[in-house]
Amino acid sequence: MEEVPAQEWDSVLSRSFRPSPFLSRHFLVPWAKTFAEGHSKRIYRWSRNGEAGGFLFLCLCDREAGWELLGGERVSDSLDALVVSGKEAEFWSEFLVSSRDLLSRQPLLLPNLVEGSPSIACLPRLCSELGFSFLVEQMDRSPYVPLPPSFEEYLLQLERKARHELRRKIRRAEETVPGISFRVTRTREEFDRDFPSFVALHRRSHTDKAAFMDDRMAGFFREMGEGFLSSGRLRLAFLSGKGGDVASALQIACDNSLLLYNSGYEPDYREASPGLVLLARCIEDAIRQGFREYDFLRGGERYKYDLGGKDRVVYRAIVRLS
Repeated sequence: MEEVPAQEWDSVLSRSFRPSPFLSRHFLVPWAKTFAEGHSKRIYRWSRNGEAGGFLFLCLCDREAGWELLGGERVSDSLDALVVSGKEAEFWSEFLVSSRDLLSRQPLLLPNLVEGSPSIACLPRLCSELGFSFLVEQMDRSPYVPLPPSFEEYLLQLERKARHELRRKIRRAEETVPGISFRVTRTREEFDRDFPSFVALHRRSHTDKAAFMDDRMAGFFREMGEGFLSSGRLRLAFLSGKGGDVASALQIACDNSLLLYNSGYEPDYREASPGLVLLARCIEDAIRQGFREYDFLRGGERYKYDLGGKDRVVYRAIVRLS
């Protein structure tokens, strides 16, 4: 994957329908190194007039399950073919024709297709015409919040009870956490200082998160974070007090959206709701920075709706040779 020209990869991503950071080299290269080592991988490059117009990154991580989009279900939130917008039907048509032999042995698994994906729109017809079956099912939800011009207007978007509760929790945090402050990591020096705190808070916040964030996963997060930092897209945010950090959130900027990838908090401050208060500050900062949307990504956790989340559906599809 390191041999795919960065300029070519970035160019196709920037012109795609939804330039997901989970399709970028900053995410997929460390993912392949961490989770797909020793497994068969294929890169399908589609070009027109000598210029790259699309890529499909595949991994045979489970031989019985079949070929799957690189990135998998576990740590990515949105996947798809990486194609210049408007060319998706042409891309998929040529891929299916050229890959008939490959897909006669194993199916193609397409997890984490987010509502509105051009692939979902064109694949049912193409599969029917070319002798493939296409099965799709809902696998998750991905709440997001449209952002108005000001934080006060955002608060007015919330239901009355949710607005009252958020303001109450912000006041309680200010009263409970001495010297409370908010910061966002932006430089390499700050990242090297702050990343261990993010990992520690993530692990302490819940036993499931502690199991998830093992040393291998922490290594992946660091390399991924360094990549997004180098491209100016990382927003590693913290809520802190005089005694240290009490909540953290790893966010990724994507065009007009700010994406919440993962978070953690200090359980000793649970009554101050530091995680929720931090996300409110992150939303306020996103509005100040001019983002039009705050994307909570996959998962239907209650706090996302308390903060005004609206659902997008996430799908899983399977393509088989009939």
